[in-house]
Amino acid sequence: MTRIDRPMLGAYAAKQCPFRLFRENDPTEPAVAGEPDEALQELFDDGIAFEADIVAELVERFGADVCEVPARGAASHDERRAITDAALAAGTPIILGALMQPDVDAGRLGEIDLLLASGDVMPSGAAVYLPIDVKSHRCTSNLKEGEGPIGPVHDLNLVDPSVIPGLSPKYREDDCLQLAHYHRLLQAHGHAPADHPGVPVRAGILGSERVVAWFELDIPKFGTVTPQVGKDADGTTNISFHKRERSTARTALDRYDYEFAFRHRIVAAARVRVDRATPPPVLPVSTKECERCPWQDPCRSDMEASDDVSLVNGVNYPEWRVHRHVGVTTATDLAALTPGEIEDRYSGTPLTEKNVTKQVQHAKAAVAGHPIVTASWDPGSIPRGDIEIDLDLENADFVYLWGARITRVPSSWPEETGAYVPFVSFDPLDAVGERQLVDALWAWLHELRQRAAAEGLMLRVYSYSAIEATKLRQIGQSSEINDFLASDQWVDLLPLMRAKFWTNDGHGLKVIARASGFEWRDEDPGGYSSIGWYHDALGGIDRAVNVNRILQYNEDDCAATAALR
Repeated sequence: MTRIDRPMLGAYAAKQCPFRLFRENDPTEPAVAGEPDEALQELFDDGIAFEADIVAELVERFGADVCEVPARGAASHDERRAITDAALAAGTPIILGALMQPDVDAGRLGEIDLLLASGDVMPSGAAVYLPIDVKSHRCTSNLKEGEGPIGPVHDLNLVDPSVIPGLSPKYREDDCLQLAHYHRLLQAHGHAPADHPGVPVRAGILGSERVVAWFELDIPKFGTVTPQVGKDADGTTNISFHKRERSTARTALDRYDYEFAFRHRIVAAARVRVDRATPPPVLPVSTKECERCPWQDPCRSDMEASDDVSLVNGVNYPEWRVHRHVGVTTATDLAALTPGEIEDRYSGTPLTEKNVTKQVQHAKAAVAGHPIVTASWDPGSIPRGDIEIDLDLENADFVYLWGARITRVPSSWPEETGAYVPFVSFDPLDAVGERQLVDALWAWLHELRQRAAAEGLMLRVYSYSAIEATKLRQIGQSSEINDFLASDQWVDLLPLMRAKFWTNDGHGLKVIARASGFEWRDEDPGGYSSIGWYHDALGGIDRAVNVNRILQYNEDDCAATAALR
């Protein structure tokens, strides 16, 4: 392959799913068509808005010390690269939106949010720069040990960086791989020194806390799961895994160099593929990244066709590696394991017997195609009441609906069994309006509780998840409400359903209620859908239809909770 044909990969490549890269570069792969993921687009837009806000602050604060490279679309690639080159050559203290020249030899491309001149110079006289990436997520964690350099956005002084008490840099592998890519680009263009033992290689993340956390890319931080197979003195096979032993933890630069080179090989292999019958050099693996990937559906079909073990709930990529290493490649294989086989096969691996045993149960549910009741389940473990009320909320910016279903009530009471009582507003809400809805709900519940107590009856309110209790506590801000939520009159059914069912699809209400025989009336029930209906109702779009749809959906959620008992 000639140099000009070498694949050129950006900063995301090293942390991206290799099978996705393969599919994107495989000329025999049918194009993926589909609507863009709304949730992903929203996150992307939020990130752009946050970055724009940071850029504006830096330009205002540092003025003449800043070179702001025009954004994409405002100038050509060649123009943007020329501006970046000129700023680098001039030693400009801060360069925003730097578009680097391609590193053709290594096959690297890169656009860096922020370059900070460190104050050092190379033997050539060129300024040394440190890359900083702007992220709309947290870049710090609560302090565990030591103190790391973390400075507010207005303090970009690396010579004497700030230390914020109680915080330390949060080493995310994905972030550090991206920073390592930028560091290698700067090295290739003579603006970062070669790696030397004992000389820290620093790069920063400017996170949602509006601080810069500085990371050392050349200290061992990240474990791997590459199995090492050897023999004990008696000839017994001995398996060790880096991640468990931690003695072979890798630096971000080491991890990046390996992952980037690996993906280069994958892309190169994809581009020369002419026959779809030829097996690809990598396999699809179910990970969190799949949820936001345009290739999710075809990959899912491939994995389902092979019954891949990564489709089992709780099996992440490192665990997938371990399972495959011990010969467990399918969900069916995992489901069939006996306690003795678990002990024999997984001895010396990072997967504990307890962990594998749980995954076996999830695999059995996956093979069965439905949740499975646990052997230890006691039907009498769900507390019952003389009066039973099922509660569910709907929220957007504020909680706009509290729905209550009277599931059980004495015949002598005026309330009807199965009656649905909503506390709702379909007008724009603020914190005051949100509180008024909770006050109305609590006044209603309080009156029922008083009546029940006077007659010596047990009233219980049921929810599914902790969100209802959390919102009641936060919005109501009442010791009386807090006491009620801490009493045996309040029952969260989710922990009980986790104890009842093994499932491969999580313990969401839709999964568990359907396993109990319940079905929603709406053809597309879901919390995210209801937010769209709510915003349409507020905007006057089919208001009556959307209001009715929301109320019906919420009522069904309450009825679904009741069906679990």
